[in-house]
This record gives sequence, structure tokens and C-alpha cells, in this order.
Amino acid sequence: MSESLFNRFFILFSMKKIFIFCSLVYLISFQSVLGQQKTDSTSINLSDVEVNANRNKLYSEMGRVLTVIDKAEIKRTAVQSIDQLLDYVSGIDIRQRGTNNTQADISVHGGSFDQVLVLLNGVNITDPQTGHFNLDIPLNLSDVNRIEILEGSSARVLGPNAFSGAINIVTESSDKKSLNAQLTAGSFNTFGQSISGSLGTDKFHSFASVSHSSSGGYIPNTDFELSSAFVQSVLKTKNAGKFDLQLAAQLKAFGANAFYTFAYPNQFENSKTFLAALNWSLTKGSFSYNAQVYWRQHHDRFELFRDNVGAPSWYKTHNYHLTDVTGGKASVSYLSKIGKTTLGVELRNEHIFSNVLGTSIDSLQAPLEKNGYFTKESNRLLETGFIDHSVNIKKWYFSAGAAATNSTTFGLNGYGGVDVAYVFNENFRVFADANSAVRLPTFTDLYYKSATQLANPNLKPEKSQTIEIGTKIQQPDWKLDATVFKRFGQNVIDWTKEPDSTKWQSRNLTSVNAVGADFAFEYTFRQSFLNKVSVTYSYLQMDKAAVGFDSKYALDYLKNKVTLSVQHKIWNQFSASWIGSYSDRAGQYTDFKTSKLVDYSPYFLLNGRLLWSQKRFDVFADVNNIFNTSYADFGGLTQPGISANVGFRLKLN
Repeated sequence: MSESLFNRFFILFSMKKIFIFCSLVYLISFQSVLGQQKTDSTSINLSDVEVNANRNKLYSEMGRVLTVIDKAEIKRTAVQSIDQLLDYVSGIDIRQRGTNNTQADISVHGGSFDQVLVLLNGVNITDPQTGHFNLDIPLNLSDVNRIEILEGSSARVLGPNAFSGAINIVTESSDKKSLNAQLTAGSFNTFGQSISGSLGTDKFHSFASVSHSSSGGYIPNTDFELSSAFVQSVLKTKNAGKFDLQLAAQLKAFGANAFYTFAYPNQFENSKTFLAALNWSLTKGSFSYNAQVYWRQHHDRFELFRDNVGAPSWYKTHNYHLTDVTGGKASVSYLSKIGKTTLGVELRNEHIFSNVLGTSIDSLQAPLEKNGYFTKESNRLLETGFIDHSVNIKKWYFSAGAAATNSTTFGLNGYGGVDVAYVFNENFRVFADANSAVRLPTFTDLYYKSATQLANPNLKPEKSQTIEIGTKIQQPDWKLDATVFKRFGQNVIDWTKEPDSTKWQSRNLTSVNAVGADFAFEYTFRQSFLNKVSVTYSYLQMDKAAVGFDSKYALDYLKNKVTLSVQHKIWNQFSASWIGSYSDRAGQYTDFKTSKLVDYSPYFLLNGRLLWSQKRFDVFADVNNIFNTSYADFGGLTQPGISANVGFRLKLN
């Protein structure tokens, strides 16, 4: 049977089982909820709601669960960076190597850090060199207005990088005049400064921010210095539509103590990121037009021996990389009596200069580096086309689409899927979806060679098919999201190492299937000492174990994750928030001292924030890892013990 016929059969067969399951969910689990609602036999016209949501959000919420972390939630959570904030979301696994956004890998539904699409105001900033740089986001956390998280494949709408999930970071964009400044200080000689402001009118307004942070490090060689600048300008015209321009830059330098191998702990990394993007949107009658052009450049210097201290004779030079990504995307949507139809195309060119990755070229001087030279390069052009159609029939919602990406290296790869939902009323719906996805290997997967790693240039693209069912309930005082999924993965890429080997090798695993569930419940109290209580639980099980070898990424997954969050008043404008999290990771890592495989140990963390909030200022104090737990997210790389952070935020509007 051909692959395309198999995919169609898979989707049809899966949907039959999903409809049966959803019916059981409705009849058994939620009868009490329906009993509390008034009988309503009228149909719900959801077309306009769905279209409007898509203009401003990452993905339609009708047939999926889209988790949104808003500004108020960010303000009350004891975190100092975007990666720390995401770590509390059900279904997300953040594997931190350092602190304060030094470097972290993000996993959604058990996928690898290369399988998640990251967007900034709708612009794809995913790094083709390696997913280790996907969270090199040129923003301070205080600049973020909201974060949208879509768990599960969304490739048919967002592109091949959205293999296991997608995250969209949305910044402040307002026509209100404002000026904000923030100062923070904490353990390990950590300091942060930021200033931001907005100015303009409804027709034209701009937002700008600059920030800086630094630390001496919680253990030797974990010091860092980080600077970011961001500008966003929005122009609204009556006939030509809306234009959204964003410019950004980030400079990052940090001690990478054993980040990539314990054999050489005195590592160091210096990166520079630049971004320019222009979004355009226009609605005329039943037609909606959207387009964007973007450019992202990422410089990276990796030192296996920091400042060459202790370097052996075989170590001749540091690793130098320069990736350039240029792209353009355009789509048109038409709203008719039979629903909404969207057609789109995207061109994305990914290029890298390096002295490690790619094929040989004549030596070139590396920009912004005195002693760096490029001796290799690689380039690929990705051409993507997609079509999607959604329709509402009484209380049913259907969405189906297909996409294909062509590249000279990997040929034509197709993927697609369908979302279905039944809306009992405006507060309760059940949904099901079946989607396939493709991910191309990164330049690191294909080419990286070092004293401890050996890449495979013949890697094949990863492929998957995912079935998902769930429900979303929204009541005045409480809300519930629940999802169960099954993913079938083929040619999943991982770096593995045999116990008696000194090198990690990239390889396609034959198949890696995953089954999981996510649950999130939140209750908001009225006229009570308590403000809000929420609990989340994520479960994941992979059916392929790392037998006889050490898996670096794909098979080291978070099998159980529980978080409990409590927000409460103390006095007047004084409040507190607490988050406790339990993490139980599957997989093993190689202990450097014994060279034996060691199981990950589960751990519990408790973090808290005290907040005094006034109209013109906020004062906050954080305590992280209150019980001083010893733990590691990746390998044996120990994370900080108990630490404290205090901050002052001035708000002038």
C-alpha cells in the first residue's frame, strides 16, 4: 500500500475510534456538567468566532486546546525567564542546562527539542542549526504580553517544524503611552536591568525595550551575560491593511559547564542573534489576506576549552557557525456559506557557514570574530504549499487540510490532518483530531563531528501520525482541559552512544511511538483569601526503550509531571503565589566518573513569589527551590539549589 493511501486509511480508521470515544466521554464523564446547563436546541454559528480567533492567535481553538499564559499570570509567577515560565505548563518539558535563559531545550508531548516550532509574533524563529538555540529569544520576560502553546502536531498550517507542538510569544503592542523600568538582583551575583516604553496612536504606535542581565554562576563556569533590544511598530491603514514591523538583537555569552559533554567541562559559548520581520494583513469583504517576510541571523562561537585554557595539542580552533534564514509566507482566506477556505505558500531558505558543519569551501573570515574562519557551508530551500478548510454545521466544527514541503536534499514530503469538535454549549466542547507531520534533520544532525560526536549525513526526515481526543470546559469559576494522544513516529532522530563508546552518533530510530495524557484544572475564588488554585498532570509513555545504549534526547522523557499552583492574598495589595512541581523522568544517562548508565531520579521543587502591586510600581521577592533539592534535567548536570531574587518594577502610563 502506498504511503499516501496508508495515511488516508490511518486517518479514517482513527476518526472512527475517536468518535466512539468522544461519545463515551460525553455520556459518562460530563453528564453532571450538562445537567447544570439550560437545554438549548439552537445551533451555534461559530464561523465568525473561528475566523477572528485565527487572525490574532496561533491556531483555532475550536478543534484543539490552545493554552494561553497571559500578562497577569506572568506577573505573579516566580520566574525570571521564558523557559522557566514554560516549565509549568502541562505537556511541556524544559530541560535546563543553566539559569535565567542561558540555555534550555523545550519538548512538547515527549518530542525532541528539534521538533517544536517557536514563533515571535507569528514569525518562525526556529533555528536550522540546532534546536538548542530555539529559545534564544531577544526579549526580556517583562516585554511578553502572552504566550500561546499548541500541543500536538500543527504542521499542516504552521509548517514542518511544528512536529510535536508550537509556541508563539506575543509582545506588548499598544497605542497607550507607557514607560516601564525594572531592576532585579539575586543569588550568585545575578543582576538584571530593563526599560521599555510605547508611544503613538491607534493608527501608528511603537513599542521598544532594552534589557541586560548577568550572573557570576551557581557553580564554576556557569557565569553569563545577556543583552537584548527589541522594537515593534504597527501601522493601521484604512485601505492598505495593517503592517507590523519588528526588529530585534540579542548578545549572549555564558560558561557552558559540561553542557554538551562531561569529558570537557570548561566549555564556553558566545552567540549573537538578529531578527527583522514584517507582517501584513488585510480584510476585504469575505477575503482575508496575510503575508510576511523575515530574516534571522544567528552567530555562534563554541569553545570546547574556554579561552583555550588546558587545551590539548589536537584542539586547533573553536567552532564557528553563522546561520541565515530568509523567508516569505502568503495566504488568502475566503469565508463563504460552506465555511472558510485558506490557501498559502511559503519559501524559506536556510544557509549555514561553519568550520564544522557542511561541505568544504575556500576559507572565509567569520564576521564579528577576530580569529574565526569558515571552511564549510550548506544551503537548502524549502518550498511549502498548504490548503485548509473549516466549516461549522450546527454544533459541529470540522477542519481539514494538507500541505507539502519540497527541498532539493529531501525531496517532496506531504502531511495533513483533520480536526473535529462538538460544541454542547458555549462553555463545553469535546474534540478529536488526527494529523501527520514531517521534520527535516538539522545541520547539526547531518554534519557535526567532534571529539565526542559523529553525525550521519544520510539521515532521513522524521515522520509521525498523531491521534488526539479531549475536552475543554469553561465555567464562571473554574475551567478544565483534558487531552489524550497517541503518536506513531518513524525515523525519529536521536543521538545515541554505546556503553563502551566515546562518541555520540546521530541515527534514525526505526520507530518511537508515544501515548500520553494532559490534564489541567483551575478554580478562581470570589471574595476569599484564596485567589486561584490550579493543578496539572501529564503522563507519557514511549514504547521503545534505550536498550543497550544511552539515548541523549528522544528516549529521555518526562513520564510523570504534576504541578500545584496556589495564589492568595496577604493584605491589601500584598499577595503570594506558590508552585510545587513533581517530575519523574524516564531514561538514563552516563555517569562520567563510573562510565555506567544511571537512572534519572524523580524530584520535587517548590517556588514562591511575594508581590506588592500598586498602580505605579511592583515590588516582588522570589525564592526558588525552597527545599534545596538536588536535581538534574539533563544528564548529570546539577541545577541550582535554593536561591532568591528581588525586583522593583516602575510603571508610568
